[in-house]
Amino acid sequence: MTLQDTITPPPIQSIGEYSFPSRSAQELYGDDMLLHVWWKGNPWFVAAASFRAPQAMPFGAFWEALFVPYHEEDPDFDASKGWDQFDWFLVNGRDSTPITPSADATLADLGVSHKGVLGFSTR
Repeated sequence: MTLQDTITPPPIQSIGEYSFPSRSAQELYGDDMLLHVWWKGNPWFVAAASFRAPQAMPFGAFWEALFVPYHEEDPDFDASKGWDQFDWFLVNGRDSTPITPSADATLADLGVSHKGVLGFSTR
């Protein structure tokens, strides 16, 4: 258990009605989506990275085109080990749902949604 796992955030308090259109609404992205990718427990990347990706993009293509170029900046990352070196999950609020990526499964098939968080941790 880490300190982060023990912190309970305060309740959200509204300061008024938000009446501005969202600049990141799904309908502005067509067949694409914003995808947040979080490497849980990594001291090099302490926050999630955001990517714009097609919903129909196969995970294998996502791995090669977006994931690897970004994460290889971490000196401990070894792309040659493939995505099987990680445990993958979707973050749902304070909970997470394990997933098992495959090269041909699309991001949508895996349950990734617009502005969703795809998390992973080292085994």
